[in-house]
Amino acid sequence: MPRKAANNPRQLRIKSCGCKLCTAEHRPGEQHTRKDCTGPWQARYRDPSGKQRSKCFKGKNAKKKAEGFLDNVRDQVRTGTFVDLDRGQIIVNDWYAKWWPAQRVGDTTRVRNEGAWANHVQPHFGTWPLVSIGYLDVEEWIVKLGKVTGVPTITKAFQLLDRMMTAAVRDRRIAHNPCDGVKLPRARPKHPDDQMPPTYDQLAAIRAHIPEFYHPLLIVAEETGLRWGELTGLRRCWVNFKDGSIQVRETVIEISGNHKRKAYPKSAAGCRTVPLSDRAAHAMKAHLEKYPAVNARTSVVSGMHAEELVFRSPQAGRKVKGRPEFEGVLNRNNFRRLWLPAIRAAGVAREVPNDVTGRLELWPHVHDIRHAFASRLHALGVSEADAQRILGHERGGKVTWLYTHAGADSVDKVRAALTGETGLRVVS
Repeated sequence: MPRKAANNPRQLRIKSCGCKLCTAEHRPGEQHTRKDCTGPWQARYRDPSGKQRSKCFKGKNAKKKAEGFLDNVRDQVRTGTFVDLDRGQIIVNDWYAKWWPAQRVGDTTRVRNEGAWANHVQPHFGTWPLVSIGYLDVEEWIVKLGKVTGVPTITKAFQLLDRMMTAAVRDRRIAHNPCDGVKLPRARPKHPDDQMPPTYDQLAAIRAHIPEFYHPLLIVAEETGLRWGELTGLRRCWVNFKDGSIQVRETVIEISGNHKRKAYPKSAAGCRTVPLSDRAAHAMKAHLEKYPAVNARTSVVSGMHAEELVFRSPQAGRKVKGRPEFEGVLNRNNFRRLWLPAIRAAGVAREVPNDVTGRLELWPHVHDIRHAFASRLHALGVSEADAQRILGHERGGKVTWLYTHAGADSVDKVRAALTGETGLRVVS
């Protein structure tokens, strides 16, 4: 360790000062014009890497300020809390380029975060130095986003910025995270009737207006509550007709228009065994007789192997322009072109506002089949823990509040109780 300097802090000699020492150094031979020196006091220190740095203090009590600074910075270096604010001068664009490649996230999360960066974070903060971003700057940005996009998008963009700033704090580039304490806007509550899933009679009416080829897919969705990616990624080897079960071990995701096989579903709880009802088994067997699937067990890294999929596009195996052969993995957007006319023809469609885009969309979505299945389990008296396991949720509370809904006749039941038309007792 280098020897500690005896003259630290030291007073620097400047040309503008007329004291004896400054005059002798900068204007030899001239007569000094003042007694006290006005030169700044320089505090020198070594950062955790051993590099020598300095900071100057001017004005009244400059020496005491320099001594206090040295005591503070030496204590920070010893305790490991030293923050080099010079490193925080890096602009957000450069910090993102350095930080993002080191993130270990899934493909879907990566695409979503890259979109949040390109559309919301980079246009606003891209040219800002890290140390210049304050709490109010983030608050103003949130208010600005609230005028052009919805709460879910704001949340994703904020989470990305928060992670970037947290990494900057840990990398000793800034002293604190400006995102700490920022309150995000909340989504407007929805009327309970707007959250009701479609009934099974409505689903049957919708199915009647969809080509028969897709009926087994919809029936299995109604009987198992599988997510879209779990349905389209279901392989013949994971279907056991003998014990009436489906093993959910993988899924299909879509990245930039391309389908990719993923080794595990949405969460760890997504890996599960789902019971296969007689109705679902009958529909699936009939489908496989017409459109057989290879009963083989291949690894995820070996590729899509679409010939193993239970549900494929009717165009599977045909030659498509630009491709030697169309694999036939079902595309959500293509199926939506069948779904929207069907819900209109069935008289079920209802316009609801989208919290993200602000546009009106048609209800129900394909995913609402899963909600209908969850509500069906609830109505049948299936325990929350069992429903959680079948739906592939990590917390039972999510099943209770997001996926189960009061029955459509709940209002009539309460009205009957209040008017004394049933044997129910009203508790005051």
